Amino acid sequence: MSRGSLSRRAYAAALFLAAAGLVAGGVPAQAAPVSAGSTPVSTAGGFQSFSGFLTEVAGHGYADYAKAGRTGAVTSSASFEQMRSYVLDAYRGVVVDHSYVDNGSYFDCVRTETQPSVRDLGIKQLATPPAPQAAGTPKDAVPATQTANAGRLDAYGNSTVCGAGTIPMQRLSIERLTAYPTLAGFLAKGPAGSNPSASTDRASTNGSSTNANAHRYGVGYQYVNNHGGNSWLNLWNPSGEFTLSQQWYVDGSQTVEGGWVHYPGKFGNNAVLFIFWTPDNYVHGCYNLDCSGFVQTSSAFTLGGAWSNYSTSGGGQYGFGLQWKYYAGNWWLYIQGTAIGYYPGTIYGTGNMRYGNATLAEAGGETYTGGTNWPQMGSGSWPSSGWTYAAYQNTVFYIDRSDVSQWSVLNSIITNPACYSISITPWQSGGSWGTYFYYGGPGGYC
Repeated sequence: MSRGSLSRRAYAAALFLAAAGLVAGGVPAQAAPVSAGSTPVSTAGGFQSFSGFLTEVAGHGYADYAKAGRTGAVTSSASFEQMRSYVLDAYRGVVVDHSYVDNGSYFDCVRTETQPSVRDLGIKQLATPPAPQAAGTPKDAVPATQTANAGRLDAYGNSTVCGAGTIPMQRLSIERLTAYPTLAGFLAKGPAGSNPSASTDRASTNGSSTNANAHRYGVGYQYVNNHGGNSWLNLWNPSGEFTLSQQWYVDGSQTVEGGWVHYPGKFGNNAVLFIFWTPDNYVHGCYNLDCSGFVQTSSAFTLGGAWSNYSTSGGGQYGFGLQWKYYAGNWWLYIQGTAIGYYPGTIYGTGNMRYGNATLAEAGGETYTGGTNWPQMGSGSWPSSGWTYAAYQNTVFYIDRSDVSQWSVLNSIITNPACYSISITPWQSGGSWGTYFYYGGPGGYC
C-alpha cells in the first residue's frame, strides 16, 4: 500500500504538512485559537480541559513551546509543526463530553460517532459485532480490572468512566508526541522509531536468532488459514524499556495485534492494554487510536489504560481474555468476551487481510532495547519456573475460515535463548487450559 493511499486513513495531516491552513482552520469552534505567540505557553500544573488543550496547541508554535521548555525530543521546527498539524487535524469535529487523568495521561470521553476513524474512513453507520467465539475463563484465572473503569474519580475530581455513547481516547497531547524526535517515531511500534518486521523477525527465523538489531521474541506460531483467534493473557508489570505479551494475526506484511505492553516512554510506568496494526510491514500503522484505523464502539475497556491488578511472583495471578475475529469485512476485538470495536478491512487496501485471509497465527512475548541491557519478558522468570512465577498464555486457539475454533498447534521461536525462552504444551483432552505456554526470561546483557 502506498504512502499516498494512507494519507487520510492512517496519518491524516502528517502526510499533508504543506497544507498550512489546517492549523488555523481545522480547530472545532469550541476551541477558538488565539494569535500565535500572543500568550505564553503555560508551564503551570493543574487540569487542562479538552478545549483548553486545543486552544493552546492551535495558538502556539515551535518557538513558544521551545521557550517554555516543552519541545521534548524534538529539535527542529519542521518536525514540531508536523506534529502540531497532526494533532489539530485529528480533532476536527471531535466532540468530548468530559476528560480525566489516569496513569499520568489525559483521556477524553469522545462521542462515538465523532471519533477520528469514523470521520477519516467515511463510516456512515457503525458495524454490529457477531458473538465472540466461546472461550470461557480458564481454571485459576482471575480477571484483571482497569483503573479507569473502576468507577472512581481522578485527582482533579473528574469521573474516569465514559458514559453511554462515548469512548475513551488517550489524548494526542504535545507532550506525548514530542517524547519522540519525529511523528514517525511516535507512530512506530517500538521506542525511538524502532519497528519489527512481520516477515523476518519472527517466524522466518526458524527457531533462533541473535540479530542484535531486531526486536526479540519468545513466541508460539502456526501457519494456518485463519479468521483470528483467542488466548488468555497472564498480566504482569515487568521492568525495562519495552516488553509485551500479545497475539498477532498476519498475512505477509499485514498484521492485526493486541495484548498488554510495558512501555514507559509512551504509556507510563504501568503495563497497559494495547492494539496495533500495520498494512505494510510497519511502515504505517499505529497503537490504539493514535491514527485512524480502529473504530471503538464500547467504553467497557480503555485502550492505553493501566490495570488495577498485576500478577505477583509466587502470589495472585491476574489476566484477561483477548480475541480477534474477522466478520463481515471487519476485524473485531473482544476483551473478556465484550466487543470493544473493529478494524475495517478496507484499511488493508487490496491485501488479503482486507478479506480476513490471515495465514499465520502467533502469540507470545516481544522486547526491544536501544542499548545492550534487554528488558524482562513476561514476569522476568524463565518458563521452567512454572505457575505463579512464569508468565503464560492459555486457551490458545485460532478461528478457521469456516469460523470454527481449533486448538492451536504451535511451533516455537526463541530469538535470543540467552535472554528468553518459551515452553509450549499442546491441547490435552480434559485440560481446562487447552493449548498453553509459559514464556519469558530476565533479559539483561545477553
